[in-house]
Amino acid sequence: MSRDGPRAGVLVAVVGPSGVGKDAVMAGAARHPMLDARVLFARRTVTRAAAPGAEDHDTLDEAGFARAEAGGAFALTWAAHGLRYGLPRSARDEVARGRVVVANLSRRALGDAAAVFGRLRVVEVAARPEVLLARLSARGREDAAAVRARLARQVPVAVPAGAEGHLLLDNSGPLDAAVAGLVGHLNGLCG
Repeated sequence: MSRDGPRAGVLVAVVGPSGVGKDAVMAGAARHPMLDARVLFARRTVTRAAAPGAEDHDTLDEAGFARAEAGGAFALTWAAHGLRYGLPRSARDEVARGRVVVANLSRRALGDAAAVFGRLRVVEVAARPEVLLARLSARGREDAAAVRARLARQVPVAVPAGAEGHLLLDNSGPLDAAVAGLVGHLNGLCG
């Protein structure tokens, strides 16, 4: 094991349905004083304007995103919920250098991520249905019928062949507990 990172880098894909707290868990882990300094968090680019209380991301409009994608700015792109998402090329470069790179991904992008990054670990953030209902309702982005429809269409995570592990992280309780679980997992990947 080198002092600079694990023997081989890995992308840690954090996935889960809207409202489970993926961004909160990742943000808490990124600030955690015990997190190994060799862990990096990739910043996504999204075709959605930044909003207070929402995920911290880079923003491009559709045309700008298409230009960036055509110019090779992204290691991975996908579409979900009428938006385009991209992970920067630097995420792939850091994995190639042996780093542990953490990214919020769509469950539908896991197969492509495995192909692009070579090594993939999946962390699925989950919450009990009543907790998820309360969180989605509190956000106020959708009416009650849309929230119920969103909950009804939840699908299990299909971990792609070749992924090196799947951690289910329950974020139904205190955020600190889920953050500590993620930090422990990431530090374990660093050796």
